Amino acid sequence: MSNKLSTKDLAQSKVLGFSLEQPAPRGAGLEQLKQQHVQTHKTMKQLTMLLALGATVALMPLAGKATIIGSSHDFSSSGTAGAVYSQSGIATFTWGGETTTYQNPCQVCHIPHKAAAYSAAHAPLWNHAVATNATSKYITYDQAGSAHFNALGLGTLTLGSSVACLSCHDGSIAVNQSYGKTSFNGNGGVGTNAPSFAIEAYDTATGKYDYSGGNDLTHMHPIGVSYSAAKLVDPDLVATPALGTPAAQSTFGRMLKGPDQTVECASCHDIHRTIGASATVSHELIVDLNGAALCLTCHNK
Repeated sequence: MSNKLSTKDLAQSKVLGFSLEQPAPRGAGLEQLKQQHVQTHKTMKQLTMLLALGATVALMPLAGKATIIGSSHDFSSSGTAGAVYSQSGIATFTWGGETTTYQNPCQVCHIPHKAAAYSAAHAPLWNHAVATNATSKYITYDQAGSAHFNALGLGTLTLGSSVACLSCHDGSIAVNQSYGKTSFNGNGGVGTNAPSFAIEAYDTATGKYDYSGGNDLTHMHPIGVSYSAAKLVDPDLVATPALGTPAAQSTFGRMLKGPDQTVECASCHDIHRTIGASATVSHELIVDLNGAALCLTCHNK
């Protein structure tokens, strides 16, 4: 068989993608060339589809990562914090004195400019008013004379980041009250729009436990206690992960706050829903209560 291509073959070779100057492969007929072209076209089509799919996936937002958006602390009008709070416009702000308003559930607690001094609430760029009880006026667990706790010899507790949580949850300050404002977003003022989940504390003004601004925290789990210091004298506590090790980045390691590794409200509750199981269990708990899992994270019982 001659290897020369006829005029007709040359015309067809253009369609099949072969150069006019190149002869057909030795022993290859026109039918074989067609099959090679079909296979090449199919492979290129598949590659194009894979590249397009890859680009689409790369541009897609990460799914499954929860944040404060959509949580019980989302006070925007489309949030899930409850009709009383979200629909009253608590997360509605006006930018820089202009007329344009926007929804920002983060700004209920944090603000990028002109934030309160760090010492006001022990929280970054704090924007919310600090509870009227203030840090020094809270009566913490150790001050109740707990025989077990005081036997550890840890001294008087000093609240850390828990002060930020108590800004709302002791019931003394409105949800929508900024630290330096006399008028607030949405409706209400001091004592108005107080959270329905304010902790039940002893109120010295009424002489009973209620949600109206109590300062007695002795009936709740100790906060402000150094876990690492307690572990040194309490064998019933789980060992503290060493700082800088992979274990320190685990859920347990992230539950301890600051260089003193203190136990605070945020040790069990993560309102940003980025630690542990906080996005999937009640009250944004970092570890579920089922099977005493939360308690056993720290207590070796």
